[in-house]
Formats: sequence, C-alpha cells, structure tokens
Amino acid sequence: MGETDVIDRAVLDGLLDSVGGDKEFVGELLQVYFEDSPQLVAAMRSALAAGNADEFRRAAHSLKSNSANFGAMQLSRVCRGLEEMGKAGNLDGAADQVLAMESEYARVKSALEAILG
Repeated sequence: MGETDVIDRAVLDGLLDSVGGDKEFVGELLQVYFEDSPQLVAAMRSALAAGNADEFRRAAHSLKSNSANFGAMQLSRVCRGLEEMGKAGNLDGAADQVLAMESEYARVKSALEAILG
C-alpha cells in the first residue's frame, strides 16, 4: 500500500493551508506528533495492564485526534474504537487492537515522512 492509502492528502493539505503553507512549521508539528505518539501508546499499554479504562480512553482519544489532524484517518478510526472500549469500561480484546493500532501507526509515520520529507 502506498502513502495515499494511509494519509488523506486533503486533510494534510488543509493543515498546510491553515498555517500559510509553512512546511517547516508543519514539520515541527509532525516531530511533536512523532514524539508524543509512542508515549500515548505506552500510556495505553500501561492502563491496559492496570485495568484503568479511563486512562486508556484518554490516551486513545489523544492519539485519535492527533492522528486525524495529519490525515491518518484509518489510525484515527482504530483509536476511536479503542477510545470507545475505554469509555464503555470494557477492555476485553483491547490488547489485539493496540497491536493493530501500533502497526497502523508505523505505516502512518513512514507515509508522513515520505510525504513531508
């Protein structure tokens, strides 16, 4: 699958337009996303291990929103499902979903790096 299957270019272009076409600034935002995302995944894993559905929900919500901002819509959808599991207080099967989310995040990171250089 190519980058177009992973990133909604219209969303990414909209982000670029919203900052006056400043690719350097978008690159800085992207670096923050790349730094924050593994921490959010770690928070989800920790919350899952502790059975803390609310903390799990918060981390999934943050990653969902951050990913959507960069056009990573499939990743955002996976995170929405995880967020809903946390909100419902039912983390059964969440470990497998977190693995799927991590795989999708790797695809997103690669695609964004390729697009934005």
